[in-house]
Amino acid sequence: MGTPEDPFALAEGHYNPDNCPHPYHAGDLPPLFGNKGIAWSAFLTDRFRVGDVIGKTVIIHGSPDDFTSQPAGNSGEKIACGVIVR
Repeated sequence: MGTPEDPFALAEGHYNPDNCPHPYHAGDLPPLFGNKGIAWSAFLTDRFRVGDVIGKTVIIHGSPDDFTSQPAGNSGEKIACGVIVR
C-alpha cells in the first residue's frame, strides 16, 4: 500500500543484506522483458534463500536497468509490485 502520490511508498529499498553496490545486491533480479503486456521470468541465484525474502516486496520498473546507476540502475518509475508470500 502507499499513497495516491506514491503508490509504492511502503515497498522500502532493495534487499541488500551485505550492503553491496548495484547491480550486486541480493535483491537485484535479472531483467524482466515483456511482449505485448505479458512477461515471465525464472532464474537461479545463490544471493539469498527463499526464507530470506518471504515478506519482501518485488518491484517492477518501467525502463531497462543500466547496471551502473545507484541504487536502482536508472530503471525508471515503479509500475508494479507484489509481496513474496509462502
